[in-house]
Amino acid sequence: PIYMLAFSSLIASRAVAPTRANGGDALFFGERAARAGVSALPVRIATFDGIRGVEAAEALDAGARVLAVPAANALQVTPDSPCPRWVDPKVWRSAAWDLRLALLLLRVKQQAERGEGLNEARAAWLDLLPRSFDTPLYWSDADLEATGYPPLIEAVAKQRALWSKHRAEVAASARAMGEQASGEAEAGVQPLCAPSGEELDWALSCVRSRAFSGPASGTLKAAAAQLGFAGLLGLVSVVGGFLAPQQAVDGVSVVGVSLVFSDVVASRLLARGKRHVLCPYLDMLNHASSRSGSRLEYDYFGDAFGASLDPAAGPVPPGAELLISYGDRSNDQLLQYYGFVEAGNPHDSFLVDQQSFLLALGEADPYPKERLRRLSQARVPLTDNTAAVSLTAEGGGPRAMQLARLLFLAEADLADDGASPSSPAGEERARRAVGAAAALVWKQRRDSRLEAAGAGFAKGSPTDAPSRHRGLARAFAAEKERVLERCVAACGGRCE
Repeated sequence: PIYMLAFSSLIASRAVAPTRANGGDALFFGERAARAGVSALPVRIATFDGIRGVEAAEALDAGARVLAVPAANALQVTPDSPCPRWVDPKVWRSAAWDLRLALLLLRVKQQAERGEGLNEARAAWLDLLPRSFDTPLYWSDADLEATGYPPLIEAVAKQRALWSKHRAEVAASARAMGEQASGEAEAGVQPLCAPSGEELDWALSCVRSRAFSGPASGTLKAAAAQLGFAGLLGLVSVVGGFLAPQQAVDGVSVVGVSLVFSDVVASRLLARGKRHVLCPYLDMLNHASSRSGSRLEYDYFGDAFGASLDPAAGPVPPGAELLISYGDRSNDQLLQYYGFVEAGNPHDSFLVDQQSFLLALGEADPYPKERLRRLSQARVPLTDNTAAVSLTAEGGGPRAMQLARLLFLAEADLADDGASPSSPAGEERARRAVGAAAALVWKQRRDSRLEAAGAGFAKGSPTDAPSRHRGLARAFAAEKERVLERCVAACGGRCE
């Protein structure tokens, strides 16, 4: 239905659980959920290979709507969210969605620590949030280098720099707010206590691994308030003799219809920004790319966030894990923000900078060097040698194929400066060139990995924390090599 606004999932609850669900966890989807107004099918918290998730307590139908959580239980931000009184307005205005949600989460956590009244759902949810994360943000430089993948290393470096900036800004503003808080404290507004760097990193990690997004629509509660105000104006107008009763009714009806249209229809058709949500219960569901038909959605008239299973996945037997898709996430994204690698990820790719790709093309399948001029002569010049070139299981991405066409095809075979496919023979020639370059990149990675292993680079205790990180790095590197192998095969070549 149109009033169910689809949200793209960013959720990940891949926190390692030390034990199977205890008594408190068992209540999470039972009595506690019911008291919080949560509608849940028979499900419970469980662990799967040491990873906490949600399992079916009874058989569930294919495509079942397993959860519906009242929006009041969630933390939400939109681009137009007003600044809370306990946050420095300058920080709030400049903050992106993830920092805003992190500040809201820290506020809830500090309220719980001060013993202030939290609803039971949020209090129980806080108890189940991860205490630590295994994402690359927390890895050593050596563990990052073990991935052998510069795009991830660079992305983590940028993340560390940005979060360091956030830590300094939030701590300074919180201290300043605290020094000026006496008047507001008397009014019942306790400013955000200055979080430590570790606390802010924790909150940001929770947000980046557990939040989801969708259209920044209005809510039924806000619409009802506006409609009530319109009704009051209509009543005053009738009593004052300014409008006939039917005119007032018509006016209020128009307001009601326009509000629903704006909130439900226009938010889907017009770019009004996104609503980012951190929602208890929903954020316990784990990921599988194969569950692409699963849905997270906002029920406008029910003012609740819901989760439905993928109908194509079939019924879920008792004891099986409930899985949803986080969206089309590469392993770069899954590892950086969620802390895991998905084997056989259909959305994974191998990124290489243009300069390295051109060198690989020239070494694996030499081309006339004078054709390099075509890159700068294209209508949209391809002269940025730092630009990312994508190699996937289906072959070369758009930029890889355009570069190959420009360098290997005759002028008569080029269409749209190589951006569009050429003749079947021309496309086959470009694909072979891309496959040869991918095979060379694969060989270089394999040789580098073998050399590092021979030098003892990857040795370590199997039980310590760095070794766990190294294991993730190895799994990530292996998946990237598989992407290259599939790319080569798709282009008609073979890795050897």
